[in-house]
Amino acid sequence: MKKILALALVAALIVCALAACGGKKAEAGDAAITTVNAGKLTISTSPDFPPYEMLDDEGNTVGIEMEIMALIAEKLGLELQIDEMDFDSALLAVQQGKSDMVVSGVTILEERKLVMDFTDSYTTAVQVIIVPEGSDVTLDNLGEHQIGTQRGTTGFLYCVDDYGEDHVTGYDTYTLVIQALLNGQVDCVVMDDAVAKEYVAANPGLTILETEYAVEDYAFGCTKGNKELVDGVNGALKELMDDGTVQSIISKYIAG
Repeated sequence: MKKILALALVAALIVCALAACGGKKAEAGDAAITTVNAGKLTISTSPDFPPYEMLDDEGNTVGIEMEIMALIAEKLGLELQIDEMDFDSALLAVQQGKSDMVVSGVTILEERKLVMDFTDSYTTAVQVIIVPEGSDVTLDNLGEHQIGTQRGTTGFLYCVDDYGEDHVTGYDTYTLVIQALLNGQVDCVVMDDAVAKEYVAANPGLTILETEYAVEDYAFGCTKGNKELVDGVNGALKELMDDGTVQSIISKYIAG
């Protein structure tokens, strides 16, 4: 009996999968896009990454990527739903089918391509190093110091690869990373240049080294295998880039 019930359950799951479990689809142009929640574009994000995503005084998630995604969702005829969490969880959410996209300053990496599909890149970012003023940390001796990063980010992955796990401490949020630097628990922090400027401006006594650590492309990570979603987002993104809207949004937050 248990075997028969198990087979029946498997069969039901297969039927559910083939039927998209309720057919949660939205029309975008000529293609039907399947989403986690019917009629919504659900994105996972870590809102501690200004100016790309952050919380305003009312607790709303705002920033460069949030404005871009709001316009993309509108073009796709979907309501934008923003789920806030730490960065590691945001990456996992799209892999586990809990969100349609991870939108959180995500860099295109080969290992990430194994578990999610990427849209076209919309901007290039630079990884830099934050240190206390007067620090003797340089790019050349970075491996001799304790480096703070946000867990799961490319800064974390690059630093572990370059200098080993013993020299890198990962934290759930950038707020915690900066606090660790101010408390002397780490000697320096690696993060995106535009984000670093926001944190340095808010925390006197910190500065950014002039040397670049890494250059990378930002894009949006989508549920693996959802080609219609990737194509739909890419089409909307191209329109927004071609008419200058994306650059206008970026320029509003990042001078120069």
